[in-house]
Amino acid sequence: MAGGEAQCRLDLDPNEASAMLRVEHPSLLTDHGWDRAFWIALDSGDVTDCIAVIGHSGKGGGDAVWDIERLRTRRRGDPGKAEDAEALARRDGWVYAFGSQYGGGDGPLQPERAFVARFREADVDHVDHEPAVDIEIAHTELRLHRLVNDALSETGPELAPLGEHTRRAFIDKTREQAAGAPWLRRLQDGDVPINVEGATFRADGTLLLGLRFPVAADGRPLLVSIAGIERLFGGGEPEILGFWVVDAIGRNGGMAGVRDLDQVGDVLHLITGDLDSAKKDSVVRRDHPSGRDTMSTHWRTTLPDGRHGGEVSAERVREFPELPRIEGIATDAEGRFFYVSDEDEGVLLRFTTLVAAPPP
Repeated sequence: MAGGEAQCRLDLDPNEASAMLRVEHPSLLTDHGWDRAFWIALDSGDVTDCIAVIGHSGKGGGDAVWDIERLRTRRRGDPGKAEDAEALARRDGWVYAFGSQYGGGDGPLQPERAFVARFREADVDHVDHEPAVDIEIAHTELRLHRLVNDALSETGPELAPLGEHTRRAFIDKTREQAAGAPWLRRLQDGDVPINVEGATFRADGTLLLGLRFPVAADGRPLLVSIAGIERLFGGGEPEILGFWVVDAIGRNGGMAGVRDLDQVGDVLHLITGDLDSAKKDSVVRRDHPSGRDTMSTHWRTTLPDGRHGGEVSAERVREFPELPRIEGIATDAEGRFFYVSDEDEGVLLRFTTLVAAPPP
């Protein structure tokens, strides 16, 4: 790519990278001989086996200096599957991983995707030790779905219509296939499925979740402001504070969903793109054709202090016309941006492209 950017391919078989977060703990970098490193989430398995780290040895240039290793974890907290990790964020020494709270491209909602997990970065000695760290898991059992939907109906922005195919796949099919499940009481008429694909914490501790779906009525992407996400690990519930509508729709489309978030100082960076994968027989793509081909784009914006919702403009930073599936964004200590992109979703052996770019 132009503009001083570089790429290297990293084998993540059999998973797809779906989020990115800078490693900050100094001893973790030193012990591995890295000058920079990034956590990534892998969305095709249980979260206990789907956190990895990409590390740069600092010994020269080119692809060979990048290493990738899986984090060996030991499960704590709720039992049961916790799959489809789609977002990473850091707060008070914890690295949080968020499930999509969603389902497959043609539904239904899947409870194993409705989770939040976390581990302490400072507790990681070496990533390939067995285990390297305890990971705490809280299954939301559609609690986040319910809280977000209630807040949307009470104080949220007007949404793009759900669409008949999407309603049947995610509302009707869920009720049919999960009949009798205790969590099903949290699914109500008029709900919209939420697809979480980005997360970051603001300086005041507020969590921002970026939604790939739903989007605002005019197609703009949505952010959810949440307080107290840590309460889920003690059986409590977080609080939805509001919604941001971001003017961040890339070229070739009339709708855009969030793919990842990264708060850098006062500036929020976000990746937006299409509403769902072209590979997944997606009902969302069927119902919303103007969101099928939206170009993956890096934006930046500043959210007003003391507010937790509203409409904000965004500045376009970088477009990715040849990389339609940018899945993650992070910065290193020098302010250089890195991105991960699934190379090809249609093959068993999956590669991720690590794209490094100088500060804009």
